[in-house]
Amino acid sequence: MTPRHVLTLLATIGIASSSLAQAPQLVAKPAPQPTGLGLKDGDRVIWIGDSITHQCQYTQYVEDFYYTRYPKLRLHFRNAGVSGDRAADALARFDDDIASFKPTVATVLLGMNDGSYQDFSPEIFKTYADGMTQLLDRLDALKVRVFLMSPTMFDHQAFEQMVAKDPARGKNKNPENYNAVLAYFGKWGQEVARKRGYGFIDLFGPLNKLTTEGRRKDPNFTLIGDAIHPGGDGSFVMSYSMIEAFDEPGPVWNVMATPANGAWKATASAGSSVTLTGGEVGKSISLTLKPKCLPWAVLDESKLGATLTAAGHRKSGEVLTVTGLQPGRYDVLENGQVVGTWDHIVLGKKIELQTDPESATLAQAQRVIALNKQRNDEAIRPLRNLYGQRKGKLRGDKAAFETWWNGEGKAKEAELLQKAAALEDEIYKANQPAEVKIEVRPSAAKAPAAKGKGAAKKKAA
Repeated sequence: MTPRHVLTLLATIGIASSSLAQAPQLVAKPAPQPTGLGLKDGDRVIWIGDSITHQCQYTQYVEDFYYTRYPKLRLHFRNAGVSGDRAADALARFDDDIASFKPTVATVLLGMNDGSYQDFSPEIFKTYADGMTQLLDRLDALKVRVFLMSPTMFDHQAFEQMVAKDPARGKNKNPENYNAVLAYFGKWGQEVARKRGYGFIDLFGPLNKLTTEGRRKDPNFTLIGDAIHPGGDGSFVMSYSMIEAFDEPGPVWNVMATPANGAWKATASAGSSVTLTGGEVGKSISLTLKPKCLPWAVLDESKLGATLTAAGHRKSGEVLTVTGLQPGRYDVLENGQVVGTWDHIVLGKKIELQTDPESATLAQAQRVIALNKQRNDEAIRPLRNLYGQRKGKLRGDKAAFETWWNGEGKAKEAELLQKAAALEDEIYKANQPAEVKIEVRPSAAKAPAAKGKGAAKKKAA
């Protein structure tokens, strides 16, 4: 090759290199991250804990969320709480109660009993930390996704008021600074979760915060009447905190109808579908909605908790927007039942229907959670009582325990698990979302009288 040819080749390579350097670089987009806990069909979720778990409230409400939110996923839940348990007790029943379930996801809520209801003691804390470490090591061996949860609140004021009425209820308890002790346990757990790569759920903070806020209006307000066990409302605050920590998305469905080229155009959020069935542009509209899931319904025992957390708005929104309506007031109907009356301005912004008593989807969701309550009342809580009995017998004669557990005990467990499974089947029949016929039409009802400047007028403009 002549020198001239070499120079020409080098110049060509240089031009090509320069062009490549100047060309825009294609950067691979990161894969979209799944929202929420990312459960898959067949996942098995276990709630490990003490009496706060045993009472089947916060666990039931979280189950209600997943049964109504993911009707196409067959999920399985096991409550593994036993009254009075400490970390060492959970270890003692690990094989029979936890490993046998073959969980894919586990939450751990222990610590309330481990602190022994007294001021901080390094020796007591070491026992707790050692027991928790062994428990978490065993969960790691199962290759399960773990979420550590902070201990809940100890309500000192509620305790003082309770003992003032009935001194016997303070027996063997001297809970000086106990809420602070639980805070320490929780922050230790948070650091352990970070080091092990677990999720962490703060239950302590929300309960304390809402209690402090509640006492600004009512000095006797509490979410934990006996100082230890959150009631229905406090348990719902716990369940909401878990759903938040799992980063579950909020909306159930969102439907928007707008006029376009002399006709209605309707769209629905991902997973749901909507079909126009009639109406006159600017005056009325009828459509059929096939929702992807149901709203997170709540029991009467936990309605205040749902209100305090705004769970319906934040984690269960059913939103309808209709723009382009002529000025006036309009009835909104679901399956022929009026669910409310709004004016064109409010409808043009949005209305939320998830908690409306006449909502068809809410009615279906309430049937689902009623079945899950039955499942918990008739099968799950009795199963936890059985494991409480097991703990007592395990502390006695070992031979007698083995005879009882391998005979009567396991037979009763099998019976209760069979009942729970049958009710789970019923839940998955009831939680499949039905079509909803939605209609917006002019209302014949008179507008309510104004109540004064700034007064709220429900379902009216």
